[in-house]
Amino acid sequence: MLGVTARVLVIALGALTVGVAASPGRLVVHEWGTFLAMNGSDGVTLDGMYHEEHALPAFVHARSRDELRLRASNLKGETPVVYFYYDRPVRVRVEVGFPGGLWTQWYPQADFVGPSLVQSGSLPRARNGRIGWTVDVVPPSLADPVLPATASDALWNHSRDVDASYVVAADSTRQATRKEWERFLFYRGLGEATLPLTASTTDGARLRCGSDLREGVRHLYFLRVEHGRGAYRYLPSLGCGESIPHVVPEMGGAQPVERFATTLADDLASRLVASGLYAKEARAMVNTWRTSYLTTDGIRVLFVLPQSWTDRFIPMKIDPRPDEVVRVMVGRIELLTPERERLVEEAISRLASPDPIAREDAFATLRDQGRYVEPIVRRTMESTTDEHVRMLCRRLLLTDFVTDIRTSLTDAADGARLVQQPVYARAQLASLLREVGLADEARQEGERALEALGRLPRPTMDDHASRNTFRALARAHEGAGHDAAALKWYSEFVAFGSGFNKCSGCHQLAGPRDPSFFRDWWAGRKFAELAWRTGEAPRMIEEGEAALAKNPNSLLAQIRLAYLHEGHENAERAMQLWAQVDQD
Repeated sequence: MLGVTARVLVIALGALTVGVAASPGRLVVHEWGTFLAMNGSDGVTLDGMYHEEHALPAFVHARSRDELRLRASNLKGETPVVYFYYDRPVRVRVEVGFPGGLWTQWYPQADFVGPSLVQSGSLPRARNGRIGWTVDVVPPSLADPVLPATASDALWNHSRDVDASYVVAADSTRQATRKEWERFLFYRGLGEATLPLTASTTDGARLRCGSDLREGVRHLYFLRVEHGRGAYRYLPSLGCGESIPHVVPEMGGAQPVERFATTLADDLASRLVASGLYAKEARAMVNTWRTSYLTTDGIRVLFVLPQSWTDRFIPMKIDPRPDEVVRVMVGRIELLTPERERLVEEAISRLASPDPIAREDAFATLRDQGRYVEPIVRRTMESTTDEHVRMLCRRLLLTDFVTDIRTSLTDAADGARLVQQPVYARAQLASLLREVGLADEARQEGERALEALGRLPRPTMDDHASRNTFRALARAHEGAGHDAAALKWYSEFVAFGSGFNKCSGCHQLAGPRDPSFFRDWWAGRKFAELAWRTGEAPRMIEEGEAALAKNPNSLLAQIRLAYLHEGHENAERAMQLWAQVDQD
């Protein structure tokens, strides 16, 4: 005989297979999403939450990298997606505010995204974000959609596996206005605001709901995943101002991680349905975040926020007014333990070790932090009593390894952790050590990497796998102090990247799919930095301008010149060149 809770779970899971049809004459809007923060072991919310867990498809629109250099970001709004259900075509206007943050990525193209940051003249604050669309909502029976291409196993595809109407918007930012189709509106953002829940792993591992949240939070899951096994604790609710100690689950009854993830995914999906989502929407959300939520090592808490909080936190206006609006946001807090904090502090210290094995191990520890390396380094800089470690933290926070707005170490298709060849990791370590001022250590790592790279096939312009070797050769020479050789290989890497339109199938989810990608490319910035450092930039500018005069449509000449002029703070000429690039 099943208990009441088990019977409810079985009924909810059975509902996951049921489709949804639009009710005649009723406009229904459903939304789901995640707000992510990270807490130190003492429960303090950490700054530096900029980075992506996995790459968004290249067709997604975004602010420029320069507009994401914010004063602070301790909250990341991830994958809010909005679905429409209506039995006839209708034009809908949608606006979403973010008083405590900014919207940074979106699809399809929006009518406006504000505020504009590039003319602010100072480091911007994450405040008063706004985004708005005008879209045509088209029922599936009447739609002939042309959805942007994705790989068959792309995480993006899960959000499409619903019964919602299609949306289509005009991308007026291009010379030839084109229509952009999708099954939903997507947007993502960064904020300085905080979640109404705090968690710590010290002093009894306490969970506390903010006293300003009258409704409390529901469906709390405290997860612990480590060494291929997982355990969790479920709480139906946590009231306003309520605090619960000893919430970190013990690993004694932990399950193998895949079995654990499947069990928990079913449970979580049923709770999302109970919170108002349709069955396919709940499953789309769980499938999108399965790897990140359920199988990635770490300690985290997931919880369902009340819709009243969502309506205040990111207010939405829709015209015409829907008959029903359901907004289900999941809060997610990643937690540091004192042990993990000590591990990272020791790793930062060992970057300066004379022992190459110790340096490699230290770098591996930092790389294992993935997207969380910046908030953890910031935390270490504030908490350490070792002035040498504090100095290294300051330098690390200025490196491309930490600050680049990029996906970290996870596959763009399925979210799985990527495995990097040791020689490529060593080349990256060499360039990182050079950037933090450890020249002798950088030279040793760079020379070792170059020796190993010399045994690999020479990279070519027509083999997409050569991107790894081009990148590694540039980094290794940079670390070894061979600036002229590093410039050569960065220049070759830029040339390789500019030929993206000759490659078939390599850029479905990440990397360049149109010329606008190159504006924010870290390799271009490195190319320019080395060109000016070696004194080669004036000659390269002269040659580039001559090449552009002969072929005004040469993407390679345009982007090389744009990088070089940006590197010498010739903003006017760089802007002219980027305008040419954007028109291609």
